[in-house]
Amino acid sequence: MKYIISLMLVVFTLFSAQIDTKLYDLTQNKTYFQEIDEQINQSAKLKSKSGDIISAEKGNLKRLEETSSIKIKLDAFDLTLLEKEKDLKNSILKALFYISEIEVKQNKQNEISNDIQNKLSLLKKRIENIIEKDKDFLLSYQLQYAYYKIQKNNLESSLKLFDINKNIVLNAIVELLEKRDSFSNNKDIKELEKINENIKKIEQQKVGYEIELEKETIIGNEKNKEQLQKEILKVEKLLQTEYFTKVNFLTEKVLDSIVSKDNQTFLKLHEEINILIPNLNTEIVNIYLVQNIILKNISKKIFGNTKALLGKSLFESKNYIGDLKSYFTTTLFVFNEQAISFLSILKALFLIIIGFLFGFFYKRWIFKISARWPNMSQMSLRLIANIGYYLIILITIMVSMSSVGIDMSSISLIAGALSIGIGFGLQTVVSNFIAGIILMFERTIRIGDIIEINDLLKGTVTDIRIRSTTIKTFDNIDIVIPNSSFIQNNVINWTLDDATRRLHIPFGVAYGTKIERVKEIILHELQNSELTYLKNIKDKQPDIRLENMNTSSVDFELLVWVKANDKFRPNSLKSDFLTLIYNSLYKYEIEIPFPQLDLHLKKK
Repeated sequence: MKYIISLMLVVFTLFSAQIDTKLYDLTQNKTYFQEIDEQINQSAKLKSKSGDIISAEKGNLKRLEETSSIKIKLDAFDLTLLEKEKDLKNSILKALFYISEIEVKQNKQNEISNDIQNKLSLLKKRIENIIEKDKDFLLSYQLQYAYYKIQKNNLESSLKLFDINKNIVLNAIVELLEKRDSFSNNKDIKELEKINENIKKIEQQKVGYEIELEKETIIGNEKNKEQLQKEILKVEKLLQTEYFTKVNFLTEKVLDSIVSKDNQTFLKLHEEINILIPNLNTEIVNIYLVQNIILKNISKKIFGNTKALLGKSLFESKNYIGDLKSYFTTTLFVFNEQAISFLSILKALFLIIIGFLFGFFYKRWIFKISARWPNMSQMSLRLIANIGYYLIILITIMVSMSSVGIDMSSISLIAGALSIGIGFGLQTVVSNFIAGIILMFERTIRIGDIIEINDLLKGTVTDIRIRSTTIKTFDNIDIVIPNSSFIQNNVINWTLDDATRRLHIPFGVAYGTKIERVKEIILHELQNSELTYLKNIKDKQPDIRLENMNTSSVDFELLVWVKANDKFRPNSLKSDFLTLIYNSLYKYEIEIPFPQLDLHLKKK
């Protein structure tokens, strides 16, 4: 049955729709595009698809052709600018802006790449799980999938190109700053004071206009209101210009502090820029934020990490938190067109650990509350605990995989294909597993039963697991037996339906002894003894049988019923009954025979 199910899964996989890889294979897709175009035109002539679907297919094909012909390129920074002493500081600022702009673009492209990856995952599911009534949309899905696949490849190529150019320019800046002690034509600090005065003046002017605007809004004078709004916009532009001027001035001073190895001044200026940047309200704010982070990284290389760490600020701590978040959410690899990040792996592991803990506490809870049901057997408790435990683990693993975004149906198909090969190698394990389930539900062997598999394997069942069963022998030795042994071999269960068993104790007396007297003596002594056996059950009374008349003795057998596994009144052992018989015969002077030979000598 296992192989039939696996074969069905493989057949289903083979006949389901597959991704058309030719569409995004750049080595052969141009000729293939012509074939697809002819296929679309043929469908239009035969009217086998609706006009909307044909139109969508043509649009998707055109978009795919345009995307596949795109050549990734990037304008390189002119490094010769960093070799000229004239206006060198301004050239460094341009280089910093260049690599900051690249990093901002990289961040945006990473977001786009993640979004495209999600779309690829969705389209892959649509293609592979498409149903008959949606077959007309299959080509559109294939074209969209190929388009996003090429887009993602282009993004990855672009990101690599960005990294190369960014590192080249950054290394050139660091090398230049390490060699210098100072810059020529340093700006005077009075320029900063003048910028600050202009900012205060413009801010006061803006506040005045805003107060006037509030007044006109209350009055309802729309004409003055519009005029004031225009004035506020003009003032805001002036204010932004001064902000940018101040940021650039402070950045130049930061470069001065780096080349002069003045860590304290650097940290002060760096923090001032961090506070100032949020006031900017243009699209390049992110570039300035990244630029300030790059300056911090450059300072670490020149000052050393120790000094840089001593000057951490709250703003920098937030940056580190942001970097840490970015590290956890960055895609590590792609599985089945699903982006897998370090955070998603941690989330899945966390859920699995929670599942194991929940399963562990569930088993403890089951055994804890078992005192409320004293009539429930240990076997039933183990069955409930084990089934619940494995069910919790299975559900947890499925939930954790789904939380990562992995489609469990795809996993099941892969598992089905592999199970044919793996099944042969794990045949014994699977056999024991199935046998364990049969034992748990059939209950022919339970915890506490006394069983006998062969002359060497006898004992009490102490545990039944999915793969194996543990028995404790009468010599207190634990033996772990594969469950398949109980299914394939004959097993004697001494306590399956009735917990009592009959002991056979053989003994013999000499010829000439009356049989009735022997029975009377032994039964009388047994009844008056303190040995533990079943006395008051009508059909299980002790009895003595004549078994054989041997060469030197008359052989009897004492039949006595005992409880096989009485925890509160341990059964008397066979040796105890033999001791009783011996003492009773000795007491009443009944001869106990032993083998002997008579030797007769004849005289000649």
